[in-house]
Amino acid sequence: MLTDIKINKAIELLKNNQIIILPTDTIYGLSAIYSLENQIRVNQVKNADITKPLIVLISNLNQLNDLEITDLTDKDYLLNDEPTTVIFKTKSSSIAIRLVKREDIKQIINKIGPIISTSVNLHNFKPLIKESDLINFNKNIEVFFDTQLNNKPSKIYSSIIKKYLR
Repeated sequence: MLTDIKINKAIELLKNNQIIILPTDTIYGLSAIYSLENQIRVNQVKNADITKPLIVLISNLNQLNDLEITDLTDKDYLLNDEPTTVIFKTKSSSIAIRLVKREDIKQIINKIGPIISTSVNLHNFKPLIKESDLINFNKNIEVFFDTQLNNKPSKIYSSIIKKYLR
């Protein structure tokens, strides 16, 4: 768990539209407030295609109502005991959502709203897990290190085709 000081600092930086590195339920993630502009910025940091979709982390199911999802029938998959990302259809395309389980990250999202997240690495390279590697990834991005995380990736369920993809 992040300390209250780290949680408040993360909230402050995110409110100031900064990209930061946060622990998630699986690995460390490049995170920013959910917006198309920030999706582009995060993908640029990773040297990835700027249109590459990123996971949106939410802290409660009520936040789904603000994300232009057209069919919430399968929202209960988000409540799975294991970290599970659910792909929903939106008015214009699709969106990948994960309900966070970590209480510290829930506190952050409760204050600022949904955030985008993606593994900390350059595109097509393995995710970084060591504190020193995370710190050296980009000197302009603050790292909120808690403990080394190397969990397996989340399950992925598509509510569009009604099956698990991973």
